[in-house]
Amino acid sequence: QYVLDPAEFPDLVDHVDDTIIVTDGSTLLGADDKAGVAEIMTAIEWLTNHPELSHGPIDIYFTPDEETGKGMDNFPLQKAKAIACYTLDGGKAPEVEAECFNASAVKAEFFGKVIHIGAARGKLANAVAMAASFIGLLPRSESPEATDGWYGYYCPIEVSGNLDYAWTEVYLRDFSSKRMEERIAALKVFAEAVEAQFPQGKVKLTATTQYLNMKQKLDAHPEVLEKLGRAIKTASYEPVMKPIRGGTDGSRLTEMGIPTPNTFTGGYNYHSRTEWASLSEMSLAVETVINLVLIWAE
Repeated sequence: QYVLDPAEFPDLVDHVDDTIIVTDGSTLLGADDKAGVAEIMTAIEWLTNHPELSHGPIDIYFTPDEETGKGMDNFPLQKAKAIACYTLDGGKAPEVEAECFNASAVKAEFFGKVIHIGAARGKLANAVAMAASFIGLLPRSESPEATDGWYGYYCPIEVSGNLDYAWTEVYLRDFSSKRMEERIAALKVFAEAVEAQFPQGKVKLTATTQYLNMKQKLDAHPEVLEKLGRAIKTASYEPVMKPIRGGTDGSRLTEMGIPTPNTFTGGYNYHSRTEWASLSEMSLAVETVINLVLIWAE
């Protein structure tokens, strides 16, 4: 049984007398990012119904696979005409996010040496034990559950294998590119330590960059954030700047040359059966989008 209790989720206290959208607890709500899709379409419907309000051309992009980090892999950049974009993929209103993690994934492969386990002394290299030893070397104080704010982390997200071969994938996250390099270097040290512990086995690491912190490129286009701030203020709220402890398709799009900060949707507890959304904050997101369109038309 899943219960939304203000003692566990204090944001609920701010939404007394608000309409909130929930599930029955058997699955995710999907406000991340159905809320963003609904808000964009509601804003476009409103603008369509008010032709007396002049504005420039508007590009709308919906991408699949954002949660797996592949949402922009096949984005048709050559067809994009927008000089700036905004993702609606945030959470609590009126938060704005213009800085995100640098993100890498490291696949660690463990190659064991198999022999009958009854005659294994001095001969066996158990790939499963190698993977367990490697994961055990990741600092618990730098895990997702032990960090917040500006602190990065190591996170093993999957592990599989047998005596002969095992693998695990570790997500690395940090706001600092220098610190990200240090994390990758640390994994190499951990791999060497495992090989020393299991001299019959081998460890192979393969690192892949998933996305980069968008701050530097957004800083070169201050007008994009300034207009978003004005749009929120026009809706009678003061924007709150926060770093994203994650990434968005906007971070990838920013890398590709179109500055794209992230703004709120009114969703909470993403990726959880206790996910919920605030209808009033979703309405505020719609108003913010409309204000953005009109401000860019000035």
